[in-house]
Amino acid sequence: MGSVVSSPVGELAVATGVEQLVGQRKVKTSQNLEANWEAIGVMTRAFNGTPETAPEGTTDWILGPTLREQWDHPGRRAVIEWLMKVEWSWCLVSGGFALGARKPDGTLGAVVLVSPYQKTGIPGDITDALEFVRALRPIGMPPSKKVGKAYKRMRARGFAAKDAIGEVKKRHCNCPHAHVRVMAVDPDAQGLGLCGKVMRVVNMWADDLRLALWLETYGTRNVAIYERFGYKTMEHFALKYKDDPVHEDAFGMMRLPVKEV
Repeated sequence: MGSVVSSPVGELAVATGVEQLVGQRKVKTSQNLEANWEAIGVMTRAFNGTPETAPEGTTDWILGPTLREQWDHPGRRAVIEWLMKVEWSWCLVSGGFALGARKPDGTLGAVVLVSPYQKTGIPGDITDALEFVRALRPIGMPPSKKVGKAYKRMRARGFAAKDAIGEVKKRHCNCPHAHVRVMAVDPDAQGLGLCGKVMRVVNMWADDLRLALWLETYGTRNVAIYERFGYKTMEHFALKYKDDPVHEDAFGMMRLPVKEV
């Protein structure tokens, strides 16, 4: 079973229509994952995409040509769900929090995960590796058998992306900050303003603590969305692995805390 982890953030002041899903108190990772399947489902569907809504670009590149646009392929969905469980678990072990916003029918429609690094800035390589191992412990290994021979290269692209993004963060995130790990909106909830609801709560929390916010995203459309919440592009970069197609239009973005007038 997963180990008990604690979050330093405690109860957050949230706006109407937003709820804090985790971060209030000590939790056991494995039990918390089970209690938040609805949130993990939102994240999985958002990152998977549909014929009408774009997938998360970096995840789609990691999956590779075999699973690209294979929306209902069980292997594609299994891998993305596993990745989302890793992100949720990593948020917990890093002392982070999660917020959610609901659709008019009462089901969860948007989720944001935030990991604070208030003392040291960007984690060192050893700290980062230890967090990764702790995040994996309650989840187990990825569902490699469901994607067959494609898994080996998929795994290599995943580590190539992690290393490249880590280098970008090192160049721009050497100060106390919080990492917006995931911002996910269910495909059938897009256009309802749920992203704005949760992002504004994150902004208020960061401003109160005088913390910068960092995120990575893909594509100019997403950049424009985050610019509305005060983020600025720090670096436009590409992800590469051997002779695979280059993943263009990856962006590292930062929002500085806003002083009260």
